[in-house]
Amino acid sequence: MSTKILDRFRKQEAEGVAMSMQFNRWSRVMIEVLIQEQEQKLLASDLPVDEERPDNFWEGLSEPDAR
Repeated sequence: MSTKILDRFRKQEAEGVAMSMQFNRWSRVMIEVLIQEQEQKLLASDLPVDEERPDNFWEGLSEPDAR
């Protein structure tokens, strides 16, 4: 009887791992699609590019007075 319980547990764990891996793959594909769509929208837009002011996002995070 204990081998049946262990076999059932192993099967459930294997199914759980397989579902997690599938979800991970789907998530990565979906993120890639969303990024591609966003890139296409940005390239198609006529928004001006401000070259005078570089993006200081990371520098702003390290400054204590940034908040």
